[in-house]
Amino acid sequence: MEKASRSQRSAHHVLPLLVIGACVLSCMALALTAAFLRPRNFTSFSDAIGYVLDQRGIAYERIFIDRTWPDTVNDITYGANLLIVTPEKGEVAGRLDCRGWKTDCFFTVRELGIYREALPELTQQQRLPWLVWIEQALGITLWF
Repeated sequence: MEKASRSQRSAHHVLPLLVIGACVLSCMALALTAAFLRPRNFTSFSDAIGYVLDQRGIAYERIFIDRTWPDTVNDITYGANLLIVTPEKGEVAGRLDCRGWKTDCFFTVRELGIYREALPELTQQQRLPWLVWIEQALGITLWF
């Protein structure tokens, strides 16, 4: 009789723990799914251009954006010279232009066969410090 009551008490303790564990795992799975399905955000032109180059299968090492005096005179539109360092062709020059102030942007790099390629819109959202730390620690780039 004593064994039966002890096993019933154990079952009463285990069942709530199983329910709580299932809820926690469900919440974690939902959060990870939402994070990976969210569209990628770009906070800089270099990131957006790099993304387009990756999509086209063009290897690059670095992207430089240079705004010179003529580009900085106009505060309604945005324009800049590009310098993209590639393993195959070395340094290639291009041009970044936006119809608005950092909106509706496109770039051209003739040596790479890119003409007026539209860029994804930039967001003002900054990366969370703990995500940056995880990326640096693991040597990966998270897309959320």
